[in-house]
Amino acid sequence: MAPGEKALSLTGEPERSLASRELVHEFRNLLAVIVNYCELIAEETSDPEAIKNDLNEIRTAAERALALTEKIPVPPKHPPGSAESEE
Repeated sequence: MAPGEKALSLTGEPERSLASRELVHEFRNLLAVIVNYCELIAEETSDPEAIKNDLNEIRTAAERALALTEKIPVPPKHPPGSAESEE
């Protein structure tokens, strides 16, 4: 590890923040793929094979984005110790 670099862990706040930034970065990349292929389709209206290939790329990126959401830590609806969690 480089000086000042911390190990990726789900227990510490800085590490969790780094993991979240990495997930957001990857998710944004997948969304960019979807948007760009949509723009290509709009330009390729006369080439059905190119449109089919672009749609496959969109589907692949969307499936990866859906899978990525499973890695995003979601805080509990009601934090432990709150009035809502004790009902």
